[in-house]
Amino acid sequence: MVIQHNIPATNAYRNLTSNRSGLSKNLEKLSSGFRINRAADDAAGLAISEAMRSKINGLDQATANANDAIGLIQTEEGALTETHSMLQRMTTLATQAANGTYNSTSRASIQKEMDELGNEIDRIANNTDYNGIKPLAADSNKNVGGENNDNKLNMTMQIGPTKGEVLDLKGQDMTLKGIFESLDTIKEANGTVGYLSSFTGIRGARTVIRDLIADNRLDIDQAERDLTNAVKEAAEKTGISVPSSFYVTIDLPMSIEVELGSDCDTATIHNAGSLFTEVTHTNGNAMSAALREAYTILDGVQKCKGETADSLNDGKEYIQVTASGVDGDDVTSNANRVIKNIQTAIDHVSRYRAELGAKQNRLEHTINNLQVTSENTIAAESRIRDTDMAKEMAAYTKNNILSQAAQSMLAQANQSGQGVLSLLQ
Repeated sequence: MVIQHNIPATNAYRNLTSNRSGLSKNLEKLSSGFRINRAADDAAGLAISEAMRSKINGLDQATANANDAIGLIQTEEGALTETHSMLQRMTTLATQAANGTYNSTSRASIQKEMDELGNEIDRIANNTDYNGIKPLAADSNKNVGGENNDNKLNMTMQIGPTKGEVLDLKGQDMTLKGIFESLDTIKEANGTVGYLSSFTGIRGARTVIRDLIADNRLDIDQAERDLTNAVKEAAEKTGISVPSSFYVTIDLPMSIEVELGSDCDTATIHNAGSLFTEVTHTNGNAMSAALREAYTILDGVQKCKGETADSLNDGKEYIQVTASGVDGDDVTSNANRVIKNIQTAIDHVSRYRAELGAKQNRLEHTINNLQVTSENTIAAESRIRDTDMAKEMAAYTKNNILSQAAQSMLAQANQSGQGVLSLLQ
């Protein structure tokens, strides 16, 4: 028998220490709910878990971003709903002005409401605001909240947790001038918009027509038909009798010029040496006016005619039902032109609203996907990091019992040395 080294007590103490360490870890996991509380618990599992947590945070914020984007779109949509309503009212007023039962005083009253509706369209577009961003304004979007494309605000929505998961939403100028912008495709050389009243302007118009065809924005066959019909209509207004065989052809790719046949049966737009101003037909000046009219009509819609319309450049030149008739135009024809102008504006607003609606529907699906992905990632992270409470409780019970048993055995082992005392009596 020895008393310097109590091996059974040392063994019991070692087991007690191990059991208490296990019991401490069991208590930590049960109280925190996490299986991994430090890298020592599971280094690889911790790394995977932290990466998943980062992704979950990104997914949740992307969901919030998408909801914010829907809020912006709905703000735009609400404003454009009213713009559409006012354009519909303008159509009603223009149709009313086209009726021959109204005199100049009545049309002037109609024009007052048209102008006020135009002012309200401008006010709504320039003041529709979402967190300081004005997506429908004419020029207030410059250098605000993102890069601009031709002074149109380009808003990039981050709709995912990684680079490249974005949705681009471009602002649109929805002022009166902006919604009639598509009517300004063919312009005079000096940059002013509308009726081509100068030969220089016509030369510029030919260049624009060439570019439109080259860019596939204008169908050459349709352009020929439109020009033919427009020349016939315009020529008749200037007193020229155009034969039924008359037609216009466009020859590309060439710098566009105009040459009229001496018999007035054909007009070819090509790169011939003769300029438009050198028409040799007997009624050359009148036919020049007809072709000038035709170029403008080719764009689809004309600016309203008259001194009032000519003095405007803010979009109101397209809604002047009181403009005086010139070149054979009467007030009814002018009002009908306004109707066509407004329909083009309605189509313009409709296209942008359709784009907004498509973006909103996409965002709603994006949100659903983000939420599902976040849910599944949370579940995966939970399997790695969370405590299995039942399993851990079983381990705790085992370690608790072993710890108590080891403590009892340590006491027994310490008592075993007492037998030595009997030998010393």
